[in-house]
Amino acid sequence: MMCVGLALAIGGCVPRSQPAAPPTGPVAAATDFTVVAVPAYRLVTGPTALDAPSRLLAVRVHIESTGQSSYVFAPGDLTIALPDGTHARIFDRARADELLRRTLLGEADMSYLMRPGHLPGGVGTYSAEALAAMVETNLLSDGIFGPGQPLQGYVVIDTGHALMSLDGASFEVIARRQGDDIPARYAYQLATAPYGATTGAQ
Repeated sequence: MMCVGLALAIGGCVPRSQPAAPPTGPVAAATDFTVVAVPAYRLVTGPTALDAPSRLLAVRVHIESTGQSSYVFAPGDLTIALPDGTHARIFDRARADELLRRTLLGEADMSYLMRPGHLPGGVGTYSAEALAAMVETNLLSDGIFGPGQPLQGYVVIDTGHALMSLDGASFEVIARRQGDDIPARYAYQLATAPYGATTGAQ
Protein backbone atom coordinates (compact mmCIF):
# COMPACT_ATOMS: atom_id res chain seq x y z
CA MET A 1 0.00 0.00 0.00
CA MET A 2 1.17 3.54 -0.80
CA CYS A 3 0.55 4.73 2.75
CA VAL A 4 2.84 2.08 4.22
CA GLY A 5 5.64 3.06 1.85
CA LEU A 6 5.27 6.74 2.66
CA ALA A 7 5.23 6.01 6.37
CA LEU A 8 8.51 4.16 6.13
CA ALA A 9 10.08 6.89 4.03
CA ILE A 10 8.97 10.01 5.90
CA GLY A 11 7.38 8.72 9.10
CA GLY A 12 4.17 10.66 8.58
CA CYS A 13 1.51 8.54 6.87
CA VAL A 14 0.66 5.70 9.26
CA PRO A 15 -1.94 7.07 11.72
CA ARG A 16 -1.44 6.64 15.43
CA SER A 17 -4.04 4.30 16.87
CA GLN A 18 -5.80 4.55 20.19
CA PRO A 19 -5.83 1.60 22.57
CA ALA A 20 -8.65 -0.91 22.15
CA ALA A 21 -11.82 -0.05 24.03
CA PRO A 22 -11.66 -1.65 27.48
CA PRO A 23 -14.41 -3.97 28.72
CA THR A 24 -17.31 -2.22 30.39
CA GLY A 25 -16.97 -2.20 34.16
CA PRO A 26 -13.86 -2.74 36.29
CA VAL A 27 -11.27 -5.33 35.33
CA ALA A 28 -9.45 -7.07 38.14
CA ALA A 29 -5.68 -7.46 38.09
CA ALA A 30 -4.64 -10.90 36.91
CA THR A 31 -3.33 -13.21 39.62
CA ASP A 32 -2.85 -16.35 37.53
CA PHE A 33 -1.17 -15.26 34.30
CA THR A 34 1.85 -13.17 33.39
CA VAL A 35 3.08 -11.24 30.36
CA VAL A 36 6.67 -10.65 29.25
CA ALA A 37 7.63 -8.49 26.25
CA VAL A 38 11.07 -8.19 24.65
CA PRO A 39 11.86 -5.78 21.80
CA ALA A 40 13.51 -8.04 19.25
CA TYR A 41 14.05 -6.28 15.90
CA ARG A 42 13.95 -2.92 14.19
CA LEU A 43 12.31 -2.67 10.75
CA VAL A 44 14.22 -0.26 8.49
CA THR A 45 13.80 0.94 4.92
CA GLY A 46 17.16 -0.13 3.51
CA PRO A 47 20.80 -1.04 4.09
CA THR A 48 21.85 2.52 4.96
CA ALA A 49 19.41 2.54 7.89
CA LEU A 50 20.41 -0.79 9.43
CA ASP A 51 22.33 0.88 12.24
CA ALA A 52 19.81 3.68 12.91
CA PRO A 53 16.88 3.81 15.35
CA SER A 54 13.45 3.07 13.89
CA ARG A 55 9.83 3.77 14.75
CA LEU A 56 8.89 0.29 13.49
CA LEU A 57 9.71 -2.61 15.81
CA ALA A 58 8.99 -6.32 16.16
CA VAL A 59 8.39 -7.21 19.81
CA ARG A 60 8.27 -10.76 21.15
CA VAL A 61 5.37 -11.28 23.58
CA HIS A 62 5.04 -14.27 25.92
CA ILE A 63 1.81 -14.87 27.87
CA GLU A 64 1.77 -17.69 30.40
CA SER A 65 -0.71 -19.08 32.90
CA THR A 66 0.57 -19.41 36.45
CA GLY A 67 -2.59 -21.07 37.81
CA GLN A 68 -5.16 -23.63 36.76
CA SER A 69 -7.33 -21.44 34.51
CA SER A 70 -7.17 -21.03 30.74
CA TYR A 71 -7.69 -17.68 29.04
CA VAL A 72 -8.79 -16.57 25.58
CA PHE A 73 -6.56 -13.97 23.91
CA ALA A 74 -6.70 -11.96 20.69
CA PRO A 75 -4.03 -9.46 19.52
CA GLY A 76 -6.57 -6.66 20.05
CA ASP A 77 -6.39 -7.45 23.77
CA LEU A 78 -2.86 -6.00 23.90
CA THR A 79 -2.11 -2.29 24.30
CA ILE A 80 1.31 -0.63 24.54
CA ALA A 81 1.77 2.63 26.44
CA LEU A 82 4.97 4.47 25.57
CA PRO A 83 7.01 6.40 28.15
CA ASP A 84 5.71 9.74 26.79
CA GLY A 85 2.10 8.73 27.51
CA THR A 86 1.10 7.96 23.91
CA HIS A 87 0.21 4.49 22.63
CA ALA A 88 2.05 2.50 19.99
CA ARG A 89 0.11 1.28 16.99
CA ILE A 90 -0.06 -2.51 16.75
CA PHE A 91 -0.40 -3.63 13.14
CA ASP A 92 -2.84 -6.36 12.17
CA ARG A 93 -1.44 -9.43 10.47
CA ALA A 94 -1.98 -8.20 6.92
CA ARG A 95 -0.13 -4.92 7.50
CA ALA A 96 2.59 -6.62 9.55
CA ASP A 97 3.13 -9.12 6.71
CA GLU A 98 3.48 -6.30 4.20
CA LEU A 99 5.91 -4.35 6.35
CA LEU A 100 8.07 -7.40 6.96
CA ARG A 101 8.25 -8.06 3.23
CA ARG A 102 9.25 -4.48 2.42
CA THR A 103 11.86 -3.83 5.11
CA LEU A 104 15.15 -5.13 6.47
CA LEU A 105 15.50 -6.23 10.09
CA GLY A 106 18.16 -5.28 12.60
CA GLU A 107 18.54 -6.03 16.29
CA ALA A 108 16.39 -3.87 18.55
CA ASP A 109 19.11 -3.84 21.21
CA MET A 110 21.52 -1.39 19.62
CA SER A 111 24.32 -2.11 22.07
CA TYR A 112 25.74 -4.33 19.31
CA LEU A 113 27.16 -1.09 17.87
CA MET A 114 29.79 -1.19 20.63
CA ARG A 115 31.04 -4.59 19.49
CA PRO A 116 34.12 -4.42 17.25
CA GLY A 117 33.49 -5.68 13.74
CA HIS A 118 29.72 -5.96 14.15
CA LEU A 119 27.62 -6.84 11.13
CA PRO A 120 25.20 -4.22 9.79
CA GLY A 121 22.07 -4.36 11.89
CA GLY A 122 23.78 -6.79 14.28
CA VAL A 123 21.74 -9.73 12.96
CA GLY A 124 24.57 -12.21 12.78
CA THR A 125 24.36 -14.94 10.16
CA TYR A 126 20.67 -14.45 9.41
CA SER A 127 19.86 -13.09 5.99
CA ALA A 128 17.35 -10.27 6.07
CA GLU A 129 14.87 -12.34 4.07
CA ALA A 130 15.10 -15.40 6.32
CA LEU A 131 14.82 -13.33 9.48
CA ALA A 132 11.73 -11.48 8.25
CA ALA A 133 10.16 -14.78 7.21
CA MET A 134 10.76 -16.20 10.69
CA VAL A 135 9.05 -13.23 12.36
CA GLU A 136 6.19 -13.37 9.85
CA THR A 137 5.63 -17.07 10.53
CA ASN A 138 5.57 -16.45 14.28
CA LEU A 139 3.31 -13.40 14.52
CA LEU A 140 1.15 -13.40 17.64
CA SER A 141 -2.38 -14.55 16.85
CA ASP A 142 -5.66 -15.49 18.51
CA GLY A 143 -5.32 -18.36 20.92
CA ILE A 144 -5.89 -19.90 24.32
CA PHE A 145 -3.22 -20.07 26.99
CA GLY A 146 -3.46 -22.25 30.06
CA PRO A 147 -1.47 -24.49 32.39
CA GLY A 148 1.61 -25.69 30.53
CA GLN A 149 0.42 -24.03 27.32
CA PRO A 150 1.85 -20.50 26.94
CA LEU A 151 1.03 -18.23 24.02
CA GLN A 152 3.83 -16.36 22.33
CA GLY A 153 4.71 -14.57 19.13
CA TYR A 154 5.77 -11.27 17.61
CA VAL A 155 3.80 -8.06 17.19
CA VAL A 156 4.89 -5.35 14.75
CA ILE A 157 4.39 -1.87 16.16
CA ASP A 158 4.78 1.79 15.21
CA THR A 159 5.94 4.10 18.00
CA GLY A 160 5.30 7.26 15.99
CA HIS A 161 8.93 8.38 16.04
CA ALA A 162 12.28 6.63 16.10
CA LEU A 163 13.32 5.48 19.58
CA MET A 164 16.66 4.21 20.81
CA SER A 165 14.80 1.76 23.09
CA LEU A 166 11.38 0.94 24.56
CA ASP A 167 12.64 1.23 28.14
CA GLY A 168 9.75 2.33 30.36
CA ALA A 169 7.01 1.19 27.96
CA SER A 170 4.09 -0.76 29.45
CA PHE A 171 2.51 -3.79 27.77
CA GLU A 172 -1.01 -4.50 29.03
CA VAL A 173 -3.08 -7.58 28.22
CA ILE A 174 -6.76 -8.03 29.07
CA ALA A 175 -7.68 -11.68 28.56
CA ARG A 176 -10.95 -13.48 29.32
CA ARG A 177 -11.09 -16.62 31.41
CA GLN A 178 -12.37 -19.59 29.47
CA GLY A 179 -15.68 -20.84 30.79
CA ASP A 180 -17.06 -17.72 32.49
CA ASP A 181 -15.61 -14.98 30.21
CA ILE A 182 -14.40 -12.95 33.21
CA PRO A 183 -11.66 -10.51 32.08
CA ALA A 184 -8.37 -10.02 33.89
CA ARG A 185 -5.66 -7.44 33.34
CA TYR A 186 -1.87 -7.80 33.51
CA ALA A 187 0.63 -5.02 32.80
CA TYR A 188 4.33 -5.60 32.14
CA GLN A 189 6.71 -2.65 32.17
CA LEU A 190 10.07 -2.72 30.46
CA ALA A 191 12.74 -1.76 32.95
CA THR A 192 15.03 1.14 32.21
CA ALA A 193 18.45 -0.41 31.67
CA PRO A 194 21.60 1.30 32.98
CA TYR A 195 23.58 3.10 30.32
CA GLY A 196 25.55 0.62 28.22
CA ALA A 197 23.69 -2.44 29.53
CA THR A 198 22.21 -4.94 27.10
CA THR A 199 18.59 -6.11 27.11
CA GLY A 200 19.22 -9.59 25.78
CA ALA A 201 16.66 -9.29 22.96
CA GLN A 202 16.75 -12.12 20.48
